[in-house]
Amino acid sequence: MGLLTTTDIHKPASPMKISPQAQTDLMLSDYLDRIFQGHHGDHSLDWTSFLTTDTQDLLYRREVLQELSQNPSLIESMTQVCKCLSQIHVLQDMPVSDEFYAESIREFSVLQLAHSTLSALSEQLHALSAAGGIRSRGLLALEEIVSSKVASSFTADFEKRWQQYASGLDELGSYRIRFTLDPELHVSGAALTAIQKERFVKSSFGSRTLKEKRQPDKPWDLTPLKEMKTPAEELVRVQLSNNQKEFTQALAKITADLEDLYQDLLFYLGALRYMRQMKKTGTPICYPDILPMETKEFSVKAMANPVLTVFKKKATIPNDIQFKPGGEILILTGINQGGKTTFLRAVGITQALFQLGWPVPAEEAAISPVDQIVTVFSHEENTQLQHGKLGQELKTIREGLDLVTDHSLLLCNEPITGTSPMENLFLSREVLSACKLQGYKGVWVTHIYDLASGAAEMNQSLSGSTVSSIIAIAVNSADGIEASYKIKRDKPQFSSYAKEVLRKETGVF
Repeated sequence: MGLLTTTDIHKPASPMKISPQAQTDLMLSDYLDRIFQGHHGDHSLDWTSFLTTDTQDLLYRREVLQELSQNPSLIESMTQVCKCLSQIHVLQDMPVSDEFYAESIREFSVLQLAHSTLSALSEQLHALSAAGGIRSRGLLALEEIVSSKVASSFTADFEKRWQQYASGLDELGSYRIRFTLDPELHVSGAALTAIQKERFVKSSFGSRTLKEKRQPDKPWDLTPLKEMKTPAEELVRVQLSNNQKEFTQALAKITADLEDLYQDLLFYLGALRYMRQMKKTGTPICYPDILPMETKEFSVKAMANPVLTVFKKKATIPNDIQFKPGGEILILTGINQGGKTTFLRAVGITQALFQLGWPVPAEEAAISPVDQIVTVFSHEENTQLQHGKLGQELKTIREGLDLVTDHSLLLCNEPITGTSPMENLFLSREVLSACKLQGYKGVWVTHIYDLASGAAEMNQSLSGSTVSSIIAIAVNSADGIEASYKIKRDKPQFSSYAKEVLRKETGVF
């Protein structure tokens, strides 16, 4: 049993897929990258690897988050471990120098910090477990995982050995050196024998797997270089240079041993950061009821767009949405700049957050997992291509339809714009009919109102998904027609109110 899954590593994977283009279209990539980085440095994290369709894993993660939310001291301990491991990643990427001076020890002291913070987390988890302070399967598993990592990644006497062989070189308050003299009484060799009145021996300190080639109690004899400034100064420099390999080996092993734990802790700390952001902005969150994938349901009350709320620093109008069981394609039309794309993105973001095992930005929700999220957005024309904008759009549609299945979420944002309205309607009906026949679920944003008005006819003549019309509502105000940013089920209004938008934005008319 791991920290993110209910069973061991041999459990068949149940991932949810989301393409890089969909991540960009939904604005999820930048948002979640920042969430996971948080205050733990710039370490790269593939958050898409956490997406799952496994119902038990979603419940498992939910238990951990709910319990963590009630234990801020444990969150702080996990945060300190992650900060330390982030520093280790930075240190590991540091270029290796031919010379290794005493001040470099300060950088490698992060190894000692990793040991102490991990040990503290292990002790805290053990105390909480013994007192009944943690009960979720994930945090009980974390207790075992951290305890095992402390034992496997570090030697049993790591703290003592670090103090003797590393920290002492950083704090040379006193040291003793043995010199070897030639017949003319010139120094021909030297050995460091004691630091801070403690006997010094050369020994590896980071891992049981590092080989010690010398006797554990035998000082390391050194011959000073020709241009030695003073025997003591040069001795320390050479000693540290020879220790660099051991430092680096220990660093690599500790990093590899703790990488999986680091990723898992970042996952939960990222979730908690997202939850704090939602609380700060006054956005309600809830854990959805988990419905079977086969029912293709998505019912959310007061759904918000967290990316717009946090990343764009803009308030978002909550909306209700409900897909009919068995698959439904919602054709969204309405006023220009009325929040249609924001609503579309909110659907995809809510689905992704749900399948991370996180609460979603809504008051209530009941959602079926999907096997992937597929987006088909019209983008700016690439003038370097020979096919023109319509050719690019049809290629994008083809690529999207190659990915989507009858258990996916398909999100289309004006997928066809590079041709006349009549041809757009023809092509859109062809694509929509194919999606309906395959039983797809999704949202299609368009300004082709005849596509939405033909929903009833399509439902009568074709099997598969239900096609329905929803609209972005326009309201009358003192300044004329305004966007309400509310979405509801209704017949298309056959107007995008472009004239009103032009007047509002430019003062024309």
